[in-house]
Amino acid sequence: MENIFPIYRKLDGFARFYKIESTDSFIEVTIVQGNPQQQRIQAVQFPEKLRIQDMISCSFNYIPMTEEEIIRYFQ
Repeated sequence: MENIFPIYRKLDGFARFYKIESTDSFIEVTIVQGNPQQQRIQAVQFPEKLRIQDMISCSFNYIPMTEEEIIRYFQ
């Protein structure tokens, strides 16, 4: 099976960007006073794992990031 990760998503209408590394971990970038801040999230509980599935499937206002956004926040 082909490895599909990383997957990049953003929350439409908010300054939140995500690099999904696996079905149970991701990095979230938030913009605080103009500065990007990263936080690594390890999904342990079922609701957290469902959130990652929503990100992957582009549900609930999660949309793909542009190439420019990926380079800006994750390279």
